[in-house]
Amino acid sequence: MLTLGVVFEALTGGGAGTYDALPLSRRVITDAVIDSRLTIPGCLFVALPGEKVDGHAFVADAFRRGAAVALVDKEVPGFDCVDLRAGKLDPTGLPSADPKQPLHLCLRTADSLKALQTIAAAWRARLSGLRVIGITGSVGKSTTKELTANVLAARYPTLANESNLNNEIGLPLTILKITEAHRCVVLEMGFYVPGDIAFLCGIAKPQVGVLTMVAPVHLERAGSLEAIINGKAELVEALPADGTAILNADDEHVRGMASRTKAKVFTYGLDPKADLWSDNIEGLGLEGVSFNMHYAGEDLHVHLPLLGQHSVHTAMRASAAGLVEGLNWQEILGGLLT
Repeated sequence: MLTLGVVFEALTGGGAGTYDALPLSRRVITDAVIDSRLTIPGCLFVALPGEKVDGHAFVADAFRRGAAVALVDKEVPGFDCVDLRAGKLDPTGLPSADPKQPLHLCLRTADSLKALQTIAAAWRARLSGLRVIGITGSVGKSTTKELTANVLAARYPTLANESNLNNEIGLPLTILKITEAHRCVVLEMGFYVPGDIAFLCGIAKPQVGVLTMVAPVHLERAGSLEAIINGKAELVEALPADGTAILNADDEHVRGMASRTKAKVFTYGLDPKADLWSDNIEGLGLEGVSFNMHYAGEDLHVHLPLLGQHSVHTAMRASAAGLVEGLNWQEILGGLLT
């Protein structure tokens, strides 16, 4: 479980167990939030400075609501504070470890956002048995994330990032929600400028990457379609050799990413040459869509209560992730219909 000791180790560069002798290090961190209204007892509150609202102004509110620790990069008067800006921990500055007493501890760092990301990366590194599935693309990320999580949950305890927590803030917060009980985590990864997804992959370490499609959206940020293609490809480029890139065979830009990864490539689409392909697609209006999926000589008829024929590709992505993770068709179909 995530403990204050893990946080200390991450922020000081200490190895596992460095602070085991400190009683306070055994305090469990129950969650991580940036909004004091979402605070739960024992959680970590990350005070982020902003253009309109400064999270440091809400540290007291977070503690009042039950937060145990606050990551700050400014002085917050009135609370115990340990200065970690030099990357060192002075145990003499720690408050009482009495679990019966409320803990209101500020950890001052040079940059609270970078500190959050560092803690998330350290926690992810400890979860050696975790399978991470990263998802990106110009459209369809969120629905693919949700359906993929449903499919994997048919066999494994699975977590997915909520709402739009898919950036340099939201993804680390999601990782800190992972427990040792989870076996899979599905992470939508947003792209704004080149390097974004590579950075997120450096924290999350995905073994599986799912690409939906590439389209000329948000050109005002990326600058060109080529920049978008390169940005999305950062996911498959980050995969390990024993990982899997799940690519849309119907999108030439995504299909072309096969040469940019050292991982195994698994394709899906409407082309029978794809590893997983579909045909006999029939729109059923408000009743959804029906189609047949084919994989390795096996056929599956699917009737999804989802609107639009684009849902077929969404279902194939989720099914492909399930197949890669060893699920059988019964489990996959059950997840698709959940």
